[in-house]
Amino acid sequence: MTTLALSDSQLRFITACCEPLPREKRSLFLQRMTAFLEVRDRLRHPTDDDLEAACRAALLGLVQKESEPTA
Repeated sequence: MTTLALSDSQLRFITACCEPLPREKRSLFLQRMTAFLEVRDRLRHPTDDDLEAACRAALLGLVQKESEPTA
């Protein structure tokens, strides 16, 4: 199991990033985010910028945008 060392404000940021996701996708989001940080060797003490980049990368493909109507 991977452990992240996060401040309270960083934890609130991650929670806010998860909020638009359905509950069943939140675990996948956290796994993706952790993998992103691990690859960049920023897992132990990520900066706010590291977390923002990880959250953006983790959300790709998980958040469904409403499709535009076709003509």
